[in-house]
Amino acid sequence: MRPDEAPEAKYDRLKRKLQDSILSEYPNPERKGCPGDLALRELAKRSADEGVEADANWQHVTHCSECYREFLDRRLKFKSAAKRRGQVVWAVAAAAVFLVAVGLFLARRQGGSLRPERPQNAEVAYNKSTIDIPEMARSDGERANRPIFLERKPDELTVNLPVGSKAGEYEFQLLRGDGLIVKAHANAEIHNGTTAFTVRIDLSRVEAGQYSMNVRQVPWDWNYVPVVVR
Repeated sequence: MRPDEAPEAKYDRLKRKLQDSILSEYPNPERKGCPGDLALRELAKRSADEGVEADANWQHVTHCSECYREFLDRRLKFKSAAKRRGQVVWAVAAAAVFLVAVGLFLARRQGGSLRPERPQNAEVAYNKSTIDIPEMARSDGERANRPIFLERKPDELTVNLPVGSKAGEYEFQLLRGDGLIVKAHANAEIHNGTTAFTVRIDLSRVEAGQYSMNVRQVPWDWNYVPVVVR
């Protein structure tokens, strides 16, 4: 607590901090997994004795900036209406619901960090795509292949390996310079003469530009493929 800070002032400061954190840290412009207007209205009207711990819609709202912004707007409107009607009981219930949400939010913090965890309940929609690697270079300086193009979106990416590649465990990396962006493990199988494996990668937040895709069958050496993320 700050020096001479009243309990009410501390509560208001913490509330604003948590609200600002949710509103900024969980962008979801495509509105993936959002429960819809009716669910938000029901949450805004919910009484304290109903509880929110096991409510999947509430879990989403507190991990989606857009939904939380709409929830706050609806809650404010209902609160104003309650005041006009003199319904003080409703205002107390809304505050209780918010306090439960604060407790859930704080419980999910890692090591006391002020940065919230990445939302676990919102489902990510992965687009299925396939790339073909006709050949791979054994060193960074030997890269003569034309680049492979990847989109800035969540991808369930099937990688068709060069002819003659063996089935087994493979490692996949995407790097920019010396910085590792994505890594994954997968088992490659042979179907109709093609050796392939599938990995899930989310490039929606990386910058567009030139990257390096590194692939190897464990435990052999890495092979390099130039990549352009667009």
